Amino acid sequence: MKRPVIAAAILGAAALAGAVPASASVFDLSFEGTGISGNLALSLSGGGSPYTVTGVDAGSYMDIGSTKYTITGLATYAGDDQTVYTPPSSSQGYVDFAGISMSFGTGDALNFFAFSPTSYGVLLQDQNAVGDPFTGPYYAVTVSDPPPVPEASTWALMLVGFAGLWYAGYRTRRPRFDGLA
Repeated sequence: MKRPVIAAAILGAAALAGAVPASASVFDLSFEGTGISGNLALSLSGGGSPYTVTGVDAGSYMDIGSTKYTITGLATYAGDDQTVYTPPSSSQGYVDFAGISMSFGTGDALNFFAFSPTSYGVLLQDQNAVGDPFTGPYYAVTVSDPPPVPEASTWALMLVGFAGLWYAGYRTRRPRFDGLA
């Protein structure tokens, strides 16, 4: 009875591994600069990089000086295109120059953008109404790479591997022979 159950479990896990598409649904990004820091948890859609940002998840915030603001959603500011590249593209980084715009606080907006793949900035609508970093102030920030998280298919394949190792160990167990006494 155990062998058919084990075989069915292994086949089910293998089917799950093949049925789950590789995609990024939430992207975490931390940034820090002089007088500003924050964490963005972005909901993404699309079949591959570049992804379209469809929302901002709970836990997204920005600290300006000693004041912490909760980022509440997406906004339209500074000509954003709401696009994320993951893994970072060699020509854009995680975001492009148009960037991602979000609302925070009392209806203000910010734009997270990139000058180059390694140079990022944050515009605040109340400090730069035009939304142009070349004509108004912006915060230069550095980005921390998000930690890698295994996808569901990876977890399923690991489970199949552990089940296979267990089964191999189960099959090789033999009763002890104490015939030379």
